[in-house]
Amino acid sequence: MPISKKWSKMNRSKIERSAPTDGGVYELTSFGEQRALYIGSTGNLQRRLLEHLDDKDPNKFRFKEAGFLQSPGSMEQDAFDNYENKYGKTPPWNTQDPRTTWL
Repeated sequence: MPISKKWSKMNRSKIERSAPTDGGVYELTSFGEQRALYIGSTGNLQRRLLEHLDDKDPNKFRFKEAGFLQSPGSMEQDAFDNYENKYGKTPPWNTQDPRTTWL
């Protein structure tokens, strides 16, 4: 299921206030883009989003926490499937497709 939250401004204080330390899937975007440029999953959303502040130049983020019976990895695979069905390719900042890591 796609992330339905609105994009939030990507800065340290916003991440610390809004992102939980629970696992889930997240998306990053950059200036002028209305679509995700990066999709990721993690066991700690807050920590991982803070790490991305130095990695790329995202200016917005959104996330979805994993539910009791959901794993962040399977949520990420679903997000990739939805993105590829909509845009015909994987997000440009993702250099590795999680659906092929087991091959």
